[in-house]
Amino acid sequence: MSLRQDCDVIVRESICRVLPDEAVRRALTGKVFPSGKIYLVSVGKAAWTMAHAAYKALGTRIHDGIVITKHGHSQGPIGQLTICEAGHPVPDENSFTATQAAIDLVTPLGADDTGLFL
Repeated sequence: MSLRQDCDVIVRESICRVLPDEAVRRALTGKVFPSGKIYLVSVGKAAWTMAHAAYKALGTRIHDGIVITKHGHSQGPIGQLTICEAGHPVPDENSFTATQAAIDLVTPLGADDTGLFL
């Protein structure tokens, strides 16, 4: 390979390694959680892709969850997770409603439960 080809490979691999879904997949692979329930909260422009990766890794082990992402960034349902689109960078009413829903979701967690924040 030429130096240019080597550089192209390095750049492509570097970008793939830092993609949000890939980072979540790597972080959750082989992860052992306490015996309680897993609750997922995913927030931001990459919230849907991160939550999707978490769901692919953990599936129905996720008891409940909410995904709060920018308008137009949801790519459909993810299991039983609640998907909320909201304003970004300027919050809108959906932002406040979804944030309260996330707070309500994690408030009753017990000592053995896991809050997975992405």
